[in-house]
Amino acid sequence: MMEQHAKASAARAKIFEATIALLLEGGIHGTQTRTVTERAGVGTGLLNHYFRWPELRAAAWSSIFEAVARDTRRDGETPEQALDRFFAETFLESAHPIWRLWIEAENLSSSDSYLASALAGARTALRVAMTDLLVAGRLSGAWSVATPSETAIRLEAMRDGLAGMILSSDPEVDAAAAERQLRMLFKLECKGDESGNAKG
Repeated sequence: MMEQHAKASAARAKIFEATIALLLEGGIHGTQTRTVTERAGVGTGLLNHYFRWPELRAAAWSSIFEAVARDTRRDGETPEQALDRFFAETFLESAHPIWRLWIEAENLSSSDSYLASALAGARTALRVAMTDLLVAGRLSGAWSVATPSETAIRLEAMRDGLAGMILSSDPEVDAAAAERQLRMLFKLECKGDESGNAKG
């Protein structure tokens, strides 16, 4: 019985990991049950035995963005180091698959309740992670922002807009320009703090 349970758990894990990998490689539209079963080395019947496809796809998508949220501040990083890495890495080409997954989920969320729920959860997790980082930096004296939760939303809005401009090949916005604009917004957020402490 225990051996059967272990085999079932291993099969489920292979299917789940294959789904994550394929989402990162080909996006939501490029990931189908057939490609998942081929990557996992299992039959379609086994996938259907363990998962409902819309739930599996949304859960794998969520797993990707849970990792992104956890990565907002790594172990041992100061708030300044974490925020600098956020600015430096957000618009790199290596982040494009993440942006495409996000945009695809937004586009499909009106007709897919599982993706809509996953999107809402990821948005909250990412916003909370950034707010916590901004609070930590304020407490350490690294910078001063009047309302970290509101600054987090404005950074999110500008980041998302700039990412969309890059993905749509806006000739005036490349990764370096987008990073510069996002850093400038944060400086303005710090200057706008009523305390006048503009270390950010």
